[in-house]
Amino acid sequence: MAKKAYYILTGPPSSGKTALINYFQHLGYTCFDEMARAIIQENKKNNINCFPWNNIKEFSHQVFLRSVDLFVAEPSNSLCFLDRSIVDLIAYLDLAKIKRNPLYIKTIKDISYDKKVFFLPFWDKIYLNDNERIETKQQALLIEKHLLLVYRELGFDLVIVPKIKLEKRADFILKEIQ
Repeated sequence: MAKKAYYILTGPPSSGKTALINYFQHLGYTCFDEMARAIIQENKKNNINCFPWNNIKEFSHQVFLRSVDLFVAEPSNSLCFLDRSIVDLIAYLDLAKIKRNPLYIKTIKDISYDKKVFFLPFWDKIYLNDNERIETKQQALLIEKHLLLVYRELGFDLVIVPKIKLEKRADFILKEIQ
C-alpha cells in the first residue's frame, strides 16, 4: 500500500489557506482544517481560558496533541491537504520567544509530511479579522517571516502560491504535485 502524501498549505493569517482547503474538499480531496481555529472555538464554547493570545505555550500543545491524533486516526493512503502543520506551531512559539519543544521536532520528522510545502503569502486584498483571527496586518507579516524561516530551517521546500483566483491557485498546486 502506498504511503499517504500529506501536503501542507501554510502562510500567515489572511493568505487564503482556508478558502483553498475548502475548495480542495469541494473537489473531493481529503483535507484537514486548521486545528487552531477549531480549538479556539471549542475553548470559547467550553469556557476554557486557553488561547494563543493569552497562553500560547499551552494552546500550542493542545493543537499539537490534536494534530498527532489526526495522524494516528487517518489510515487512508490517498493524497491529503493540511491547513497548517506542527511546523507552524514552532514558528508561532519562536515568535513568542518560547523554547522549542523537542517532541514537536521529533514528531515533524516522524510524520510523512511531503517536503514540498505550499506557502500562501499575506494578501492585503483579502485581509480581515474575525473571532479567531485577531492579528493585525503587521503581526501577520511578522508571522509570515517566521513561517518562512522555520520551514526552510527544517528542510522543507517552499513553493510560493501566486495571488490569483482560487481555482487557478488550486490548479497551480495540483500541477506542482503531479
